[in-house]
Amino acid sequence: MKVKRYKHCRKVLTFYQKNFGFNVPYKVLIDGTFCKAALNFKVNISEQLPKYFKSEVQLCTTECATAECEALGTLLYGPLKVLQQFEILRCGHRPPTTAAKCMLSRIKKNNVHKFMLATQDEELTTAVKKHPGVPLLYIAYNTITLEAPTDFSKQSANEQLNSKMAPSEYEIIGKLKKEMFGEEEITKKKKKKRKGVNPLSCKKKKTRPGLDNAVKNKKKCRKRKRLKATGPITEQLLQSLRKSV
Repeated sequence: MKVKRYKHCRKVLTFYQKNFGFNVPYKVLIDGTFCKAALNFKVNISEQLPKYFKSEVQLCTTECATAECEALGTLLYGPLKVLQQFEILRCGHRPPTTAAKCMLSRIKKNNVHKFMLATQDEELTTAVKKHPGVPLLYIAYNTITLEAPTDFSKQSANEQLNSKMAPSEYEIIGKLKKEMFGEEEITKKKKKKRKGVNPLSCKKKKTRPGLDNAVKNKKKCRKRKRLKATGPITEQLLQSLRKSV
């Protein structure tokens, strides 16, 4: 039985964590009826709740809940002493209202503070079930039990999931445009080539002194040397030329 209870508790906690943002430490709002049942069944709330959740728990109540126990005197003297052990939240109700109305006001507006409600009050339980995202705790058979998520909580979780999966307005508008006007062709602009003087041609020629001297020397070597005519062969040629003249 214990294994089933812990599995059920873990499953319910996971549901509220994923869909409604509950985190550790879990805040549990307790009223006088829950404390009275705990005393009757000899349940230590401070010890059993953390063991049941297997995590850290923050136990709290309201000023109106303690004031209600004080007003009933000896009938709820024991529950009053138990409530005074927990953190007492200021509610600002002047004069104090009933514990049920006070706690219901804490849970309204989408349960912003992520409270779990621990109560044995049937009217308060029925009223709370109309608000999604509020885990309920009660005592039965000497044990604390976390109630399964209500239909309102499941419906709210499904609506949130569907809204996340639904397409956005921009996507819908884009699809309608495609259906009405067709897909727009994206034309790539060709880059224009810049016309002008080649910057490399404007550069001055680099002078290399060693190479220029070698070129000059080569030019000098290419010049033909004229040979002076000397010897007996030249004299004969000169005489023949003179005769012919």
